[in-house]
Amino acid sequence: MKKLKRIGAWAGILILVGFASGALIFSFIDAAWAKAALSICLYCAIMVPVFLYAVLLVARVLRDHSTRDHSADGKSEDKDGKKHD
Repeated sequence: MKKLKRIGAWAGILILVGFASGALIFSFIDAAWAKAALSICLYCAIMVPVFLYAVLLVARVLRDHSTRDHSADGKSEDKDGKKHD
């Protein structure tokens, strides 16, 4: 799992560097399609990390929610029997 996370991190870094270099290249080209491509690169450079953060946040919440056992008194119990509000 650690190796998979490391590969994913490097892939993310390379994708963001690609967006940044694309934005740099497209900013020097004076054409209508280059302005559109620049906007797309900047949008993706901002939205991809935000989307990934949201996905990881939801996954963490769902994983935490599935490890708890909800009892009849409205309080949840962990697998160890500890009660939470």
